[in-house]
Amino acid sequence: MNEVSAAIRSETRALDALIQKTIAQAEASADKGPADTMVFLGNRHQSFPTAVVKDPVLEPVDKLVWMVIMLAVRETGGNTAFPGYASIGKLANVSSRSTIARAIAILRASRWLTLCARVRKANGRFHGSVYALHDEPLPLADALHLDSSYMVFLSKALGHGHARVRALAQGVL
Repeated sequence: MNEVSAAIRSETRALDALIQKTIAQAEASADKGPADTMVFLGNRHQSFPTAVVKDPVLEPVDKLVWMVIMLAVRETGGNTAFPGYASIGKLANVSSRSTIARAIAILRASRWLTLCARVRKANGRFHGSVYALHDEPLPLADALHLDSSYMVFLSKALGHGHARVRALAQGVL
């Protein structure tokens, strides 16, 4: 056994066995059409709902903003401050605040994100907002229950600066 093969870790040998098994299975099914196969070689660090990835309404930047918000939630165990535009932009590699604002509006209109409350200080000044991030679009009745301003938001979104937000709001209304 040469030095190179002696230095190969047991995990790599096990992976090679899995790859060889996958190749054999692909070759055995060669008469059934294409046998493209994939083996994931990394650790499964994070998972995201399949529905957010497959949602035909969301564009890639919308999905990425949803994922960045979810990462912020996961890092704190589920209760955290809503990440700011600068934080979202840095993690999503999006430099445009208007793109982030549009993505958040799309997520809210499509009910992946709910604005549950606007919090005010005792003197009435705005203090912050409470959002809920969902693992699937919230049913309309539930969104109306949690977000009393949802219909007002949609009505205002008809005049939004971005055509996608306007079209989605019109479609929901």
